[in-house]
Amino acid sequence: MAAWRRGRDAARRRAPSAVLLALMAAALVLAAGRRLRELSTGQRRGLAAALLVLTGSVWGVASAPALPPILPAPPPDPPSPQAVAAIQAGRPTGFAVGGIDVSSHDHRRFGVHWPTEVAAGSEFVYIKATEGKSYVNPHFAADYAAAKAAGRYVGAYVYARPDLGDPVGQADHFLRHARFTRDARTLVPFVDLEWPYAGVKAGDCYNLTPQQLRAWIGAFIGRIEASIGRKPMIYTNTYWWNPCTGNDPSYGSYPLDIANYSAKAPKLPAGWTTFALWQYMPGDPDRAHSHDRDVVNGGPAGLRALAWPPP
Repeated sequence: MAAWRRGRDAARRRAPSAVLLALMAAALVLAAGRRLRELSTGQRRGLAAALLVLTGSVWGVASAPALPPILPAPPPDPPSPQAVAAIQAGRPTGFAVGGIDVSSHDHRRFGVHWPTEVAAGSEFVYIKATEGKSYVNPHFAADYAAAKAAGRYVGAYVYARPDLGDPVGQADHFLRHARFTRDARTLVPFVDLEWPYAGVKAGDCYNLTPQQLRAWIGAFIGRIEASIGRKPMIYTNTYWWNPCTGNDPSYGSYPLDIANYSAKAPKLPAGWTTFALWQYMPGDPDRAHSHDRDVVNGGPAGLRALAWPPP
């Protein structure tokens, strides 16, 4: 806390005392005026000393130096014209509505510059909330609030860890932190099912057979669906899903966020005939304004379909 704030608070605490002292001083003056002649010389001197102490305290408070004003926070930097132009030019042809998905990695150096994202037409944001049964993204709450304040559609996602087992426990941990609400600006959660990242000591399919992985995914997604009252979205890549699940076609009716870093329409995993989102570009946390970038299939109507109510 700044020193001037402590001084301000102390002055506010002293204010009632100053009023009380003033009243006491006035009472003594009145009493003195009525009975001064009845007092001895010593009593008169004591009364004068008391009045000096009381009035000195009152004037001491009243003459305290003025407190500095509370200054507003500085405004954010304006949008970067170069970044806005690059974001807009980089979207695949025919997809007008774009957005981003972010995690703690996006804060390694630069964070998210919301004025630039708004100016570039990034209409939605997905934010990683949890992983496993204990990890919570330390930037989730701040990013979620900032995205809402910027007027974006906002959703949470979970990075699935089949190697850690307990699909229901992982789903429950996510649901406790996802901030899912049934409104027109909160997006359906998505489940990130893909290759393990560097540092996860597991094979491409988390050391599970296709049958074991299908059972884990079913329990995990089933728990989320039962809780939120609609099908969550699945984020995956065709070249992970098909070999790891044994070409499981069971989730073709679930919205799909397909990861495919190409300018051409992506190849879809087994079971799906269309996609809801297409992650067409990966982010680089060591570069400003570089985040995982997505487009919506179906434009504004396609984006609204991922919020409440479900289509």
